[in-house]
Amino acid sequence: MNTKKHIYTAFVLAVLVGIGACSDLEEMNIDPNKTQTVPTSALLTQAQANLVYNFNGEIAQLGSQYVQHFAQLDYPDKSNYAEDGISSFNSVYLGGLKDLQEIKILNTAQESKERVSQYGDNNNQVAVAAVLNVWAYHNMTDVWGDIPYAEAINDDILMPAYDMQADIYDGLFQDLKDAQALIDMSPVIDLKGDMIFNGDMDMWYAFAESMKIRIAMRLTEVDDAKAKAMMQEVDFTKAFSLSTHFAHFGHLETENEANPLYIDNVVNLGADFFAVANTFVDALNSMGDPRIASFANPAINSGLYVGHTYGIEGTGNAADVSMPGDKYAAQAAPTVIMTAAEILLAKAEAIQRNYISGDAAAAYRAAITVSMEYNGVDAGDIATYLARSEVTYDPAKWRSQIGTQKWIALYAQGIQAWAEWRRLDYPVLTPGPAAVKSTIPRRRAYGSSEYTTNEANVSEAVSRLATGKDLFTEKVWWDK
Repeated sequence: MNTKKHIYTAFVLAVLVGIGACSDLEEMNIDPNKTQTVPTSALLTQAQANLVYNFNGEIAQLGSQYVQHFAQLDYPDKSNYAEDGISSFNSVYLGGLKDLQEIKILNTAQESKERVSQYGDNNNQVAVAAVLNVWAYHNMTDVWGDIPYAEAINDDILMPAYDMQADIYDGLFQDLKDAQALIDMSPVIDLKGDMIFNGDMDMWYAFAESMKIRIAMRLTEVDDAKAKAMMQEVDFTKAFSLSTHFAHFGHLETENEANPLYIDNVVNLGADFFAVANTFVDALNSMGDPRIASFANPAINSGLYVGHTYGIEGTGNAADVSMPGDKYAAQAAPTVIMTAAEILLAKAEAIQRNYISGDAAAAYRAAITVSMEYNGVDAGDIATYLARSEVTYDPAKWRSQIGTQKWIALYAQGIQAWAEWRRLDYPVLTPGPAAVKSTIPRRRAYGSSEYTTNEANVSEAVSRLATGKDLFTEKVWWDK
C-alpha cells in the first residue's frame, strides 16, 4: 500500500481546511512582508490524518492478518509471514508527532499563545495534542517494543535513545493524567480542526480516561501489581461506556482521503487485497453472531458469509468470499480508533482479576450489548446471543471468553486486536497451512534507516530482545 501518498494528500487537504476556516478579517490583516504560520487548527487536522493513515493503514492491516480477521486473496506473503517483517515508524515522528509538538509550542509560547487561541483555548489545544501523542506512542511501542520517546522530536538530538517499553508505559499513563488536568469542559473558544470529536472536550476527557484503562490492562501479564494500581486510579464513569461513545476519524467520498481499507481493496487493487478470513467468519457463524452482517458482506456468488481460507492464494475468487463490510471498509466509512466495548470488557477482566470491585458478568454482558448496538444489532438478537451457552459468562473460562469477545469487538482495529490477542492468547490461533514460520508474529522489526542513522541506539534496543536479534517473532516486554 502506498501509505505515504495518501498521508501527504491528507496533509494538503488539512491545510486547506484549516486555512479555509480563517475569517475574512484575518485574511485582510495578513502582512505580506511577514512569514505566516499555519493555523493550529490545520496542524491538528493534519496530525490526526497522518496518525490515522499510519496506524490504520498497512500496520493495522498486518495486525488484522495476524489475528486472522483478514486474509490476503492473491499474494498471501504477509498472511504466511513470508515477508521480512520490517516496518518504519519515521513518518509518524516526522509527520503527526512533529505537528503535535508545534501545537504545544504555539499554545505555550508567550509570543504566539494569544494569536493561536482563536483556534481553541490554549490549554485544550495542548491537552488534545498530548492525548494524541500518547495514542501515537502507545501504538508504536506495542508494534515495535522499545522506541525513541523521551529524546524524540528534539531538534537538538539527532540520534535519540530508545526507551525501554516499561518506562514508556509509565510516561504515557502520567501524560494522560497531565492532559486531563488541563481540559476545560466549557471552553470560551471551541477547539477547531478536530476530525475525531469535533471539539467536544468531554469526549476528549473520556477518551483519555479510556486510554488509561487500555494502557493499564496491557500490563496484566508482566506486572500485575502495577496494572492493579493503575486500574484503581481510573474512573469507569468518566470513560467510554455506551454504544454512542467512540473515537472515529471521518473520511471523504474521494479516493485520496478514503478509508484505508477502501484504498487497498478498491483504489490500489493489488497485493494488499483483503477478504474476511475463514477463521473469523467460521467463528462468528458457529456462535450465531449477528455482528457478521456489519463485519462482512455476503459473497457475491452465493449470498452467504464465506471466509477466504487464511494463507491460501486465491486469484480471481473475490466473488466467492466475503469482503470487509461497508461499515468498516466503504469509501467514506470512518476509521475506528476506540469503542466502548473494549473498555467494558477491560472492566469485566479487571473485576475478575480483583483489581476493582463489581460484577464481572454484568460488565461482560454490557460490553457485548454495546458492541452489538454499535454494529446495528436489534435488542431481540442481542438477547438471543447472550443466552447462548458458549457466550454466557463463566468465571472459570473468563480468559477465553473475554479474549474471544475482544477479538470480535476489535474487528478492523488491527493494532489493538493484535495486542490483545498477544496479551490474552485467546482465541487460540495457528498459522495457516502455507505459513513459512511456525509462530504468528509478535512484533515488527525496526526499519533499515534506523541502522544507518541511529545505529548505536537501535542496536542497544535489539540487544534487549530475548535472542538479541531484530526479528518479528520476538516478543515485546509485556507479551508473556
